[in-house]
Amino acid sequence: MTSDCRLTAERLASYVDGLLAPGDLAAVEGHLAACQPCRAAALHERAARTVLRDRASTLRQEPLPPGLRSRCEALAREHARPATGGWATRAAFALRASAPRAASALRAAAPRLLPVSLTAILIVFTSTALISLATQRSDTLLAAQLTADHAKCFKLFGGEGSATADAARLEQMLADRYGWDVHVPPSSAAAGVELVGARRCLYADGRIPHVMYRVNGRNVSLYMLEGVERRDADVTSFGHRSRIWSRGATTYVLVWPVGGGDMTTAARYVMEEAH
Repeated sequence: MTSDCRLTAERLASYVDGLLAPGDLAAVEGHLAACQPCRAAALHERAARTVLRDRASTLRQEPLPPGLRSRCEALAREHARPATGGWATRAAFALRASAPRAASALRAAAPRLLPVSLTAILIVFTSTALISLATQRSDTLLAAQLTADHAKCFKLFGGEGSATADAARLEQMLADRYGWDVHVPPSSAAAGVELVGARRCLYADGRIPHVMYRVNGRNVSLYMLEGVERRDADVTSFGHRSRIWSRGATTYVLVWPVGGGDMTTAARYVMEEAH
């Protein structure tokens, strides 16, 4: 990630909220015009805000994930610094959209924390929980989130020239580091699939395995959402196609760029091998 990418990432929340000064706004828009991964991240940021607005009345009735209050308090203790720009705006919006249970928890926790900045962190985490609920219901939002992650991970960790990886070693790494017992589809010359790596990535309010491939010179991702069952779907988002399917209690998402050549054989191979 370049220094321009890092600076842009720090400004995305304020950019989406329309709070940047003219000079900073021009710099961000200039970078987004030239950097596809950052552009995808900006679209994802905007999509999350849109979902919160459009679904606030529905999400208000949903119970939030357990442990939210304790996670918020832990983060607040670690990050006792003032909220700025987009954080404050997003915090205020999240409070309006939050469920009654979350609002009650925030009011109970706030007096024990430093004013303004720590309360804002709690509210931002409530926003994250609401996005989690929306992602669980929307194939489009799920595809957008994973597509943004796909672009980020390949930019940072899966550049051109990455060596072919051994599936068994990646499975052992995922088991040793994260306790995941998963099968990683290996490389296949017949299907034109080259395995290049595996990582732990963010999904909703948890972490999931992300397996990275190269097919026809294009970057392809396989995500495994354990304990999640969804209906089959095929979604196009940010210039990428996401194939979603479930097997047992696990949902798989295969992400690849539109216009990347014929992916029929490669997609069929990965879908058959993933379990």
